Amino acid sequence: MLSLKVDEEIFLKELEIKNANALFELIDSGRIYLREWLSWVDETNAIEDSILYIQSVSQGDVYTGRYVLEIWYKNKFAGLIDFHNGNKINMAIEIGYWLGERYQGKGIITRSCKKCIDYAFEEMGFNRIIIKCAVGNLKSQAIPKRLGFKFEGIEREGQNLNGRFIDLVVFSKLKREWNQIS
Repeated sequence: MLSLKVDEEIFLKELEIKNANALFELIDSGRIYLREWLSWVDETNAIEDSILYIQSVSQGDVYTGRYVLEIWYKNKFAGLIDFHNGNKINMAIEIGYWLGERYQGKGIITRSCKKCIDYAFEEMGFNRIIIKCAVGNLKSQAIPKRLGFKFEGIEREGQNLNGRFIDLVVFSKLKREWNQIS
């Protein structure tokens, strides 16, 4: 089971069924806040929905599904970060993330992403990492910008968000670029 210590405040660990209640409570307590940018919030109405989600992601890997890590901040369940859409031929992968509202503005995602990027390049052998954010989600876009990702362009209507298609900003980082600043 993967576990990554980010720093003294944050650790990441593989998503587990035993934490389904903590996951559901975090979603349920911030439903209105999370719904603005996350389309799956309306489909998470009971702890059983969180259990089904955990079961669904535990069956695949970064090439066939998602590899999801819990974000723990000061021993509190704070959100999720994942690897998805892995491409073996091109050695590229995407990172996605979200935090509960009360954990925003503490640098948690930036630090967690940095650790995951190190892991993806050094341990998983990827050459390219992609982060996509909704055009209007400036907080999310600040993460790849802060980490020195390059703006690649706009993926037009790249996400169905609660019944409407929205554009996504696409950022990427290459291993050779990361090694220059790490």
